[in-house]
Amino acid sequence: MATVSAHDLTLGYQRRRILDQLELSLPEGQISVLVGSNGCGKSTLLKALARLLSPWSGQVCLNGRDIHQLPTREVAHQLSLLPQQPVAPEGMTVRQLVQLGRHPHQRWLSQWSPEDERQVARALERTGLAALADQVVDTLSGGQRQRAWIALAVAQNTPLMLLDEPTSFLDLNHQMEVLELLHELNREEGRTIVMVLHDLNLAGRYADHMVALRAGQVYAQGTPAQVMTAERVEAIFGLACRIIEDPCSQTPLCIPLRRQALS
Repeated sequence: MATVSAHDLTLGYQRRRILDQLELSLPEGQISVLVGSNGCGKSTLLKALARLLSPWSGQVCLNGRDIHQLPTREVAHQLSLLPQQPVAPEGMTVRQLVQLGRHPHQRWLSQWSPEDERQVARALERTGLAALADQVVDTLSGGQRQRAWIALAVAQNTPLMLLDEPTSFLDLNHQMEVLELLHELNREEGRTIVMVLHDLNLAGRYADHMVALRAGQVYAQGTPAQVMTAERVEAIFGLACRIIEDPCSQTPLCIPLRRQALS
């Protein structure tokens, strides 16, 4: 298991402050989803949690220790990251891509091992890609390609997975496919998953813990039912809505209101 938290965290780019003195602790072994309007700092926060962005002040802690003070190999053994729109080198097969996930486990005196082979085979099987292992990544459908990148993270075998908009540019069927896979990895293997999602209803369906960002701060956090209230959705997104219970999943469902319905 792995825990991640942020304390008095201030982040920005050049002279632009994005997040200010943010406090956050994400539950271990659960799916946490970051939501908020465009430009609120969701991806910026995820980069900081992955040690890709240094804080202006404050700190990110991995297992209670400042992530910037930890050896790179130790961090790579604890967390994996799926960035937005990753691109595989031209001509790379699915198997070759997934094998990259084992790089943090390689040492000078211990190169490719039976354990590496086992983890790659397991990742391909786990993500339903075993039959496509020798296919070039660029020839896959959008959903298959995203599963290939998730397989890389699975092969890395970290207890913490960070994903930045893993469903972007996918049709609804492939969005569900990817989110169901992540749900299974969490429920069956106990992986802690933190991801950014734009679709509030999908976030409400798959999140155990939801974090809503607004004006550089954590505006609300808790279960989807606690965060997805009509008042909070309007404050976060500027959207008038009604919240009902999804008849299939019994999770909150946001119904936007037409402007003429507001009177």
